[in-house]
Amino acid sequence: MPAEFPTARHAARLLAALACAGLVTAPLSGALAQTVRDAPTDGAPAENPSQEIADALDEFPVYVDPVYANAIPEAEQERIAGLIAESDLDLYVIAVPLVEADPWNGDASTLVSVVHDRRGEPAGHYLAVDDDVFGTDFGGGTTAHYAALTSSYATDFDGPVLAQLDLAVEAALSGDAEGAYDRAVADYEERSGTDRGPGAVSFGGGGSSGSAGGWLVAGALLLGGILVVAIPLYRRTSRNLGRRRSRAIAQHAAFANAERAQLEALVEQGEQDLIEVGERLSRLESGSAPGERAQQHLRAALDARSAAAAVHDRMSDGNATLPDAVGVLVLLDMAEDAIDNAARGSRASVVRRRHCYANPLHGTVTKVTAWREFGGTRTIRVPLCDECAKAVRGRVRPVVLPAEHEGRTVPYYEVPAGDSVWAATGYGTLTDDLVERIQRGDHTRNVRSR
Repeated sequence: MPAEFPTARHAARLLAALACAGLVTAPLSGALAQTVRDAPTDGAPAENPSQEIADALDEFPVYVDPVYANAIPEAEQERIAGLIAESDLDLYVIAVPLVEADPWNGDASTLVSVVHDRRGEPAGHYLAVDDDVFGTDFGGGTTAHYAALTSSYATDFDGPVLAQLDLAVEAALSGDAEGAYDRAVADYEERSGTDRGPGAVSFGGGGSSGSAGGWLVAGALLLGGILVVAIPLYRRTSRNLGRRRSRAIAQHAAFANAERAQLEALVEQGEQDLIEVGERLSRLESGSAPGERAQQHLRAALDARSAAAAVHDRMSDGNATLPDAVGVLVLLDMAEDAIDNAARGSRASVVRRRHCYANPLHGTVTKVTAWREFGGTRTIRVPLCDECAKAVRGRVRPVVLPAEHEGRTVPYYEVPAGDSVWAATGYGTLTDDLVERIQRGDHTRNVRSR
């Protein structure tokens, strides 16, 4: 079947994806995940930190874990509670240290969601304090959200906990938290000499890990209907000579067999797509002699396809990894963009698509977005899909592409640039020389870093 009519191939890919249906995990709401974890197993009442916080907030709007007793002394707690009491805003403060192994999986949004659910109130605005301040709102409005962001920019992302909290509370109670945020951003840009123009640099080891919200193993029988719709794989559309679009792939690094099924499906897809792109190139080469500009695009397409084949060939020797499998698909997207430009001849070129920096499997419908590294002060501007952009704007960790490095699972971009061509280039979003790096063998370093 010609590459322009990929219906049968779509069906085959969906079947391959469904092989993962009983193995993958699906993100559930933080409240649901917490409810399951909190359920007692022996019939006895279970100690429930979420309920403890909820009960405390019903009596006093500021809850501070003993760990933060020195950073937010009791007198300061009383002062902040007094400011809240004088206002008409249902504002609550929760200062709790968050770690991966805690009941909320180290995620502030899950903590707040569960506590709010436990309180049983229809509305509320919450400021959660860990190393910085996270804000979220229930029942309408974005007051706490913008108040938390205001405190980050006003303290240059590096202020003491109490200073950040004071600024967040002040913004929330001002009546115009969004306006306070806009002013804080403008002041920050003036102080730092930065603006919101384009430009990208690597985190150089910073960044996020994990994903927002709780995770549970999804039973195939219970979630089969959802998985049929949501199981992700790259797919080609019939328009624009089969240009590919991608769907997000749900991941959870703790479930090896799910990863294995996902990886095998992606490797097989890369093999099929290599053949299809090769067929398109053969037809283009056998056509009428193109002009000089079209020849340049044709050479670029051949180089990108050759680079994809080089990475794929190495995987066929038993060295398959998820980052490499994704790299093959990204390189083939680059080849297809060049093919489309070659086919256009002297007409205006098609702008090369940019994949989601956080996870290229999220697709190429992206927008350059400012992303501040978690726990640090550096900010980069990279293309992100809508979901990832929404996550980083809300100070939530997006679902990133994982990679193995020195026995640990980390976000792919946290692998040292010298050990990963994908981290060094952000899959071509940080630099335009991904193909050239593959041609000189940079991709072979990835094996040594595992």
